Amino acid sequence: MKNYAILAIALMGAAALSGCDSKSKLAKEIQGEWTSAPELLVNTGAARASLVRVAEFDRAADAAEGTVKMTALITVENTIPANDSIVTPLTITASGTAAISGFYTVKDDDELKLNLDASTLSIAVDPEAVKLDYDIIDGRSGSSLEQLRPGALRLARQQINRAAQDVFFNLDEIDDIRIDNNLMSCEIGHKDLTFRRAVPGK
Repeated sequence: MKNYAILAIALMGAAALSGCDSKSKLAKEIQGEWTSAPELLVNTGAARASLVRVAEFDRAADAAEGTVKMTALITVENTIPANDSIVTPLTITASGTAAISGFYTVKDDDELKLNLDASTLSIAVDPEAVKLDYDIIDGRSGSSLEQLRPGALRLARQQINRAAQDVFFNLDEIDDIRIDNNLMSCEIGHKDLTFRRAVPGK
């Protein structure tokens, strides 16, 4: 009976060691910066919105945890219907960046737990990235339509802020992580996503 107890303790110890090794392996493999393929966003209030995610993991020394910075590159498109001043619908496109920081912990060999700090959320929309598509309108209309730019910028900030909150504020884990060289597949918020590692010097 005593031998069985010793064997059970040894097996438990081996399992725990194996678990630690697998966690450390994932923490080592995920180190660095990863960029996702583009995805469509819904519920932003825009006619169309898209997102590219960037995740940067910085592992603590020899640990299965570290800091993480999540960035969302968001583009929104809005349409103004034709009216007395606009002979065809006008498309307004704007791009912005949302970023948030926090910590990650490797839960097991294919899952991370995230603790993102909402107070670190920052939103930046480049005024120069607000594009008014009025090529098919006569030149005289162009100058008057440029007056729409400040309002379009405000609307874009609201929509990008809303999109960022939807993307980040319920993000507390990354599941089903599979890394093959410089490609990573995973599940975030019930979405299957693919990321590519940023390779230094390329």
